[in-house]
Amino acid sequence: MLALSTFSFFAHAHDFHTSITDIKYNPRTQSLEVAVKVFTDDLENVLSRKNKVKVTYSNSEKVNTYLSAYLQNTLSFETTKGKPLKYKLVGSEEESDAVWIYVEVPVSTPNLQQLYVKNAVLTDLFEDQMNIVNINYKGKIESMLLQKDDAVKAFNLK
Repeated sequence: MLALSTFSFFAHAHDFHTSITDIKYNPRTQSLEVAVKVFTDDLENVLSRKNKVKVTYSNSEKVNTYLSAYLQNTLSFETTKGKPLKYKLVGSEEESDAVWIYVEVPVSTPNLQQLYVKNAVLTDLFEDQMNIVNINYKGKIESMLLQKDDAVKAFNLK
């Protein structure tokens, strides 16, 4: 709750470059449900630069295509180092001045030992970008901060 209120507070000043990523394991579907929250203007800016066309956020097929391609380069998950898991963009939704982006990551084992997370979202846009990653695996919650030169972290899930 504190993180969300802090995120909302800084949204108005926007001198603070951050994203929040929540990862939760769903045992029924044996997948990681991932939600990434970014500022709308930052998302539009990075997608416009990458695609060399003015992008305005919408939940359209074209924007989802841009978004999916961008995430494939900046967000990854591995249960075995060096072997990224395939995932799919489920959708996105705008909330005030931010966008929630949802992806689903199938995992082949119900007993994850470790999860390597790469979150370089918006680090190509801002040198001071901070990406907070929260993982909830079978009730165990762990959080880490990922930044431009430290965009990959290993989460011990034992």
